[in-house]
Amino acid sequence: MKNLISSFGALTATLTALANPPEIELTFKRIQAAGPDPVQVTVKVLKAGVPDPAAKLRLEIPRGKASPIKNLRDGNYTFTVTPDATGVYPITVSTPTATVSRKAIVFNDVIKGAGQPLAVEGDVNTEGYEDGITITPDGQYLFIQYGPLYFAGVAYHKQICAAPGWSMFDIANCPGKENSNWVFDTIGPYNTPKRPGFPSAAIKKGKLTHLNLVIPEVANKIPLFPTVFYGFKRQPDGSFREPFKVAFNDAKGTNGPFGLSFLKGPNDTLRFAVAWSNYLDDLGGDGSPNVYQGTLIPGRTKNLGNVTYGPEGFFATIDPKITPVSFPTHAGVQGNPHLYADDAGKVQSIWTDDEQDTFNLSVHVLTSGTYPKGQWQTLLLPTRINTAADESQPFFTGKRLYLNRSTSIVYHEYLGGPFEKNSSWGPQVIVLRSGELGLEKIFGVGEPTLATVNGKTVLYFAFIRGRSLGVGGTLYDFDLDAGFVELP
Repeated sequence: MKNLISSFGALTATLTALANPPEIELTFKRIQAAGPDPVQVTVKVLKAGVPDPAAKLRLEIPRGKASPIKNLRDGNYTFTVTPDATGVYPITVSTPTATVSRKAIVFNDVIKGAGQPLAVEGDVNTEGYEDGITITPDGQYLFIQYGPLYFAGVAYHKQICAAPGWSMFDIANCPGKENSNWVFDTIGPYNTPKRPGFPSAAIKKGKLTHLNLVIPEVANKIPLFPTVFYGFKRQPDGSFREPFKVAFNDAKGTNGPFGLSFLKGPNDTLRFAVAWSNYLDDLGGDGSPNVYQGTLIPGRTKNLGNVTYGPEGFFATIDPKITPVSFPTHAGVQGNPHLYADDAGKVQSIWTDDEQDTFNLSVHVLTSGTYPKGQWQTLLLPTRINTAADESQPFFTGKRLYLNRSTSIVYHEYLGGPFEKNSSWGPQVIVLRSGELGLEKIFGVGEPTLATVNGKTVLYFAFIRGRSLGVGGTLYDFDLDAGFVELP
């Protein structure tokens, strides 16, 4: 009987523990240092809602060197991870009944006073290609441009599929060539639940088929790397889930608008601007992207327009449900638009880049009327902004202009005065800097987009990590993911 009572007591204690598992909360602090900054992690453990000063913690730190855990005796514990290079540092903390994992991102340089950069949690980051990171101003919805693709295939398909007799590439006879798997294989999800409604008509048994269009002596088949936008809703724990698609009704996913920018609209809608090349109705007559606009309801699928294909596999019709902004000319490249609005929510300017030719930034200033109609004056930004380096992806707050400069995110203070004058801008301030080429190292960072979350300014960004080295040892494949950091 005594043994039975003892066993029953042990069972009751076990059931109680399972019903009230410890809750683990992780907070991160970046320790400013020469070289890659160490990451200080504080672990708060609650048991049945009460701080647990005697928790048994287990760490999984596959990269870097972790210090011993220090018990602060109040339910909080702390340790430090010292990195040996730039990269992503997974950190997992477990008790016997709970586990929490986060990924710290280590750069060469982070602006003084900023928090620890972290990878976005939830359904956003996968093995596929996450780019074009955009956060809504209130931080409640995060958008990415996604493809189940090897980035190296997009970047290097001309080199991989080069062949005599074709000035660009021979994709039809490329399978089996060195590193051709990057051009044809998919990677990452392209179906429910993580990527609902992804256009997969050009994917057969996990392989990209590309387009059967031949340009004599130029290209044998045309590359088709399908991408669409997905939005995700912020969850109470700060992760982003509940994906919904924002894209053309295009079975092959060939239409790839890029550079979403959002403002709050009426009745819980979002107004957006996006760069898009309409191949059947080119506004500028130069085949380059132009700025279009529309509205959407967050959480619901948004159809940007309908696309049909002809028997040769190329476009037959495109019926867009987005409309161009009424710039006086659409010549040249207007990419990655950013909408700047005043305190009343009225758009006053649109900032664009040219990632295809000049790698310079411009601003389109509203001179009369209202967005998206009205009259606009286009101004090329001065040499303090448009330097000899490559500039792209502008984000103007009214006080600062954030942008991507080569492999860094920087900002310039706006000092007032004409946007096109050097005297109107302060010197460069580096926010995040990378630039290391190597396995698991951070090569690039860009796509700056800001939100106010719980009264704090948070920068979201895309970062590029060296994932693998190709056959021959000269080409890298990169993984593009979304991260964030709290700014001072």
